[in-house]
Amino acid sequence: KGEMRKGEEILEQIFKEQPDDPGVNNDLGYLYADQGKNLEQAEEMIRKALKADPENAAFLDSIGWVLYKREKFQEALPHLEKAVGKETGQDATIYDHLGDVYQKLKQIEKATESWTKALKLAEQDATPNKKLIEQLKGKLGDK
Repeated sequence: KGEMRKGEEILEQIFKEQPDDPGVNNDLGYLYADQGKNLEQAEEMIRKALKADPENAAFLDSIGWVLYKREKFQEALPHLEKAVGKETGQDATIYDHLGDVYQKLKQIEKATESWTKALKLAEQDATPNKKLIEQLKGKLGDK
């Protein structure tokens, strides 16, 4: 938690100095979204980043995630599906987010497929995220 707050403080400072930087907008917007705070502002920031680079898988994931957090599940879906279609979108977290959206849309088979892919990618990662792996195993066990 302490590291997240420190990262947020650093990004907020950079944002004050570079309010139009797409990467800063995306990173700070995602950090807010992930914590479920400042969601309207987070969406605006991420949309600004996405406008600058509409094919960026990380930005597509971020907009999908903030829309999920705002309970706009149907609107989130195409962004996350597009993200995993990108070469750079082959990421455990993006597939996890996609699975969460599918679950909310009652597409349980697709959710299970996404979480299974996420788990495989997470376990193959050079530096596996143990917390993510455990969360995915829990989701797959609870289907």
